[in-house]
Amino acid sequence: MKTWVKWAIGIAVVVVLAFYFLRAPDYPDTIIPKPPRGNASSSVVIEDFSDFQCPACGAAHPVVKRIIEEYGDRVQLQYRQFPLSSIHPRAFLAAEASECANDQGKFWEYHDLLFENQDRLDRADLRRYAEELGLDMEKFNACLASGKKAKIVTGEQRQGTARNVQGTPTFFINGKQLRSWNYESFKAEIEEELTTS
Repeated sequence: MKTWVKWAIGIAVVVVLAFYFLRAPDYPDTIIPKPPRGNASSSVVIEDFSDFQCPACGAAHPVVKRIIEEYGDRVQLQYRQFPLSSIHPRAFLAAEASECANDQGKFWEYHDLLFENQDRLDRADLRRYAEELGLDMEKFNACLASGKKAKIVTGEQRQGTARNVQGTPTFFINGKQLRSWNYESFKAEIEEELTTS
């Protein structure tokens, strides 16, 4: 057998083996809507376009939690992914990881852990938070490695861009952009919506 044929066969074997061992884990291409926090039937809808690595989003997090605790079933909070990857290099992967947690019914628990640990968002950290929540790690790791949640994240980014979201956090209450996310502004806007809806 000629030398070049041996080389070609050897290269082909290496390529096939590399494809087999290095390919992304098989993970179903599922899209599961994130559940709202609060009352899914409420007519007062708060939308939060946010970034898990963003310091301002971290500062807004306790304000939003306080609002949801106070208003309970009178409002609903919907989270929208809007990672600012150019200045927050770990935000996109963290957003994908939260979507993987959502597949196992733990979006909000994972969301809260990310905001409580904004300075620790490496891949190993993202896995550790999943373990803390008791997620099926084989499924979580396969999901994160597959990259299949990237289209959900980019889709929500496009929604935000179309609605003139220019930074994070950006909040909408019943479609109207909130000028300030301090507690008093939030409360005043919600009270107004509750009286008119």
